[in-house]
Amino acid sequence: MKEQRIKREKKYETSFLALYEDDVKLENNTIKKRVVIKHPGGACVLPLLPDKRVVLTVQYRYPIESIMIEIPAGKKDFYGEDGLSCAKRELEEETGYTSNDYEHLFTLHPCVGYSDEVLDIFLAKDCIKKENPKAMDEDEDIEVMIVDKEQIKALLRDGQVTDGKTLVALQYYLMKAY
Repeated sequence: MKEQRIKREKKYETSFLALYEDDVKLENNTIKKRVVIKHPGGACVLPLLPDKRVVLTVQYRYPIESIMIEIPAGKKDFYGEDGLSCAKRELEEETGYTSNDYEHLFTLHPCVGYSDEVLDIFLAKDCIKKENPKAMDEDEDIEVMIVDKEQIKALLRDGQVTDGKTLVALQYYLMKAY
């Protein structure tokens, strides 16, 4: 079941990702093309307020031309950045909330067919609004949405959440019965 790379060609590169076209040899000795996006990874946060409500973000996502409801998340600023530091930064930048109690929940590979991206999913308990939070990135326009368990169930039932990392995190929240 393993494929052996025999050739790699970089087709495109940006400040944080690169696109490659690889020739790979399959176990039956045929050669196939594979497209791979190298990505530094990222982190996501399932933020819980002291009353167990969840902090979500609402933002426009250009690639799908749609407004999305998501958990706070972002890419690592550099290869090798610690997932927890990324999660803390993104929570504060995107929502203005912070926490002193983080727990790594699980690791998610969102696009295994063409990318090596890895997302670390964290739980942030007892989040509080920070008085002077870090500013959002200049290209972000994000609204904060606070929801309780019943509202989460309705969002999921009605198909209002379609982002993969958010679906998994909210299902985890419901399963754990916080």
